[in-house]
Amino acid sequence: VNKLLSPKVLANAVRYQAQGDAPISTFNGDENLLIKGNNLIALSGLKLRFGGQIKLIYIDPPYNTGDDSFSYNDRFSRSTWLTFMKNRIDEAKKLLAKDGVIAIQISFHEGAYLQVMLDSLEGIHHVLSMHVLVRHPDRTLTSDKKFNDVMEMVLIYSRNPDFKMPKRVTDKTSDDYIYEIRTTGDGEEQNLGGTNVLVYRPGEWEMVKVAPNAKALKSHSIRGSLREKNSSGRFYVANIEPVAKTYEPLTLFKVPGIGDDGLGFRWFHTPKEGNKNGTYFQGMPQSSKTTEKPYANFQDFVQIYNRVNSEGGVEFRNGKKPEGLLEFLIDIFTAPGERVLDYHFGSGTTGAVAHKMNRKWIGIEQLDYIESTTIERLKNVIGGDSTGISSKCGWTGGGSFIYCELAEHNESLVSDVLEASESEQLLAVVGKLVQRGELRPEVLSDSLVKHRDEFLSLDLDDQKRVVGELINKNRLYVAYADREDETYGVSKHDKAFSESFYGERG
Repeated sequence: VNKLLSPKVLANAVRYQAQGDAPISTFNGDENLLIKGNNLIALSGLKLRFGGQIKLIYIDPPYNTGDDSFSYNDRFSRSTWLTFMKNRIDEAKKLLAKDGVIAIQISFHEGAYLQVMLDSLEGIHHVLSMHVLVRHPDRTLTSDKKFNDVMEMVLIYSRNPDFKMPKRVTDKTSDDYIYEIRTTGDGEEQNLGGTNVLVYRPGEWEMVKVAPNAKALKSHSIRGSLREKNSSGRFYVANIEPVAKTYEPLTLFKVPGIGDDGLGFRWFHTPKEGNKNGTYFQGMPQSSKTTEKPYANFQDFVQIYNRVNSEGGVEFRNGKKPEGLLEFLIDIFTAPGERVLDYHFGSGTTGAVAHKMNRKWIGIEQLDYIESTTIERLKNVIGGDSTGISSKCGWTGGGSFIYCELAEHNESLVSDVLEASESEQLLAVVGKLVQRGELRPEVLSDSLVKHRDEFLSLDLDDQKRVVGELINKNRLYVAYADREDETYGVSKHDKAFSESFYGERG
């Protein structure tokens, strides 16, 4: 296992920027990075360079629905799928900053099982399970399903056990401040709970509705959490409510020394006839120009999902996540200049959004569409892509990213196994393994000959599984430690880039 997860040579490094692309042999550590290769192995190498530096890890893994529509294995057994997820999260969590989070988007098929598994891991702690509406309930994709599946979830975990979910910060407005209190006379002075207050009977005051403005008042019904978690609510419950029945409905109280709205007092009135809740009025708070509210654990993203096909300038049927969803998560958990990682990179939505939002990003993808889809989308971003969140964040293009690959050795044979359509192709792979000495160490070539007929009696899927297990997985990619071994033919260019990337850490 140590050798399997050891750092690997990084090959074919290219920098993409608006002026074009060009091979490079150095990595300065501050650039966006796209890696082609097995994500488990790439993650293990990344921790040498980026351990403890990633603020947000977002992943959109195979949902294990039984529908292999994403060109990768989406038909694992549950135990295999959970092991697949665990191994990668164990490596990924080592990359998280102290206050970093990992957000995993998943469906109901494995969501509950995944959460139980994640809760058992050391080093990450559950923060929130956010439910996401991705399709309108009346929109049916296929009529043969047992029910219309329109919900997904995002499981959010933090490295810090004391992590607090950020609040939604909005600028305060005067929209809700639409009342004035007008009184006649001086009011009757009374003492409530040790405080001298003025009391105005019905007919001695009126509430007037005015155009929204910063000098007007906002009305609050004193109920629910306001009765316990708000200073005005607590004063009412402790001092006015116990004596409210001794006053007429809608009796007004002017209480000094409450609030941060600059008035120096707060208005309260007893319930109107037939109601049980009193009311207080406040002016616009002066202590802050913003308001903090908690995020809901349900988010409706139906509209942005409806527009996803037009985003990025590339096709990625059924697998592309909308830019607005990633913007929502990146905005909550990161600040400009911080780094985001996605190791199921797909069409590159995470990188595209992070780029437009002035975050650094790292993406890992193994499949060949990385060249025709992912890179093309990111080149579009650099060139000034106008889709997705571009208008909202004023994106006009710029920046760069580096593309590189884990240097392959046996990985090409794994691809040959997956793509084989007949037994003879699989036997050819076995022949290469024997010729190159790339069988697992405990497998003897003589035993393969002995069991040839038994092998041919299996169906093709089982034959692929058997041949896949014969491959020495420790030699899928060229180890960084073997970069000087002429057997692997590592070029001077690839050697220089790898040494720049790992340095003494490798």
